[in-house]
Formats: sequence, C-alpha cells, structure tokens
Amino acid sequence: MTFKQLQPISTLKNIFAGVSALVSFYLFLQGYIFGLVFFGVALKLALREGIEVDLNGIRYRKIYAILGFADGKWKVLPSIEYISVFKTKKKSRTRVISAEATMQLEVYKVNLFYNTNKHIEAFVAEEKEDAFKVANQIAEVLSLEIYDATS
Repeated sequence: MTFKQLQPISTLKNIFAGVSALVSFYLFLQGYIFGLVFFGVALKLALREGIEVDLNGIRYRKIYAILGFADGKWKVLPSIEYISVFKTKKKSRTRVISAEATMQLEVYKVNLFYNTNKHIEAFVAEEKEDAFKVANQIAEVLSLEIYDATS
C-alpha cells in the first residue's frame, strides 16, 4: 500500500506558470535564448513538493512533482512512533532593488516522529483542516496516534 500527498498549488501560481511557459516558448521560437529564463520561472512556479510512503517496501521519499511527474530518492522508513500536527509561522522575504518586506504566514505542519525526538516533515498546509486530513490519512495507513499541538 502506498500513500502519496502533494502540496496544493494556488490557481494564481498556476496562471503565472502558464503565462511564463507561453512567453518562454514564444521567445524561444523567435530565436531568443532568453526564453529559457521564462521557462525556468514556469518550472519553479509549477513545482509541487510532497511525500510518498510505501508500506510494502517500508520506505518513504520526499517528492518533487511538475505536471504530474514526480521524483525523489527513496529512504528506509524508520519505526514511526506518532504523528504531530502543530502551528508555526512561515516567513517570506520579498526584495525589490533596495526595498525589502518580510511577511509571516501561519501554517500547520504534519511531522512523523521516530527515535523520541527525530522527525520527518510530511506535509505543510495553510489550513488546519487540510493538515488534519493528511495526518488522519497517514495515521490510518500506519496505524498511529495523532497529537494536536496547534493551540
């Protein structure tokens, strides 16, 4: 049995990725090598991260997916003791010429704990319900307990 979960990607990000891809193809067809820069931007915007757990092979991998193609290096799944969902802040820094802005966004992380204090970050969500949905799916597959550390 395999569990696979990818981070959601916003509609606006998808639109920017599509526009960047179209601009890159147009520039490349016109003979401008600069089109490759827009293609790189499109790929970066379309990139999704996630986790895949293979219970039959007792392994897991962090996956990176673009347009449905996922890749990542398999690692042996340690003996997971419990799942924790907790709230934290994600910082985002934007810099334009000499102006800089730092924004904080509250996110919910789902971690798989093993060896008492070591963990594997399985999922990050902006909504508490999404985090618990994924945590419940993993808990069901691995027959584990979930600890709520969101308050």
